[in-house]
Amino acid sequence: MRRQVRRTEDGREEIIYRLVCPVCGQIGPAIPAEGKEEAVAIAEAVDAWNAMIARVRPLEA
Repeated sequence: MRRQVRRTEDGREEIIYRLVCPVCGQIGPAIPAEGKEEAVAIAEAVDAWNAMIARVRPLEA
């Protein structure tokens, strides 16, 4: 899990969470943490990762 800060188009900084594969380095979708507890944002990042993998490899899911 990576916690990163990125700048939005309007110049604000926002914290995002992304799951990164330790084997191949593939990066999952960015999940903004704004208005969420850290544990919720991390859980959403894991769910987004699982959904991404299920779309890419549907027969392995």
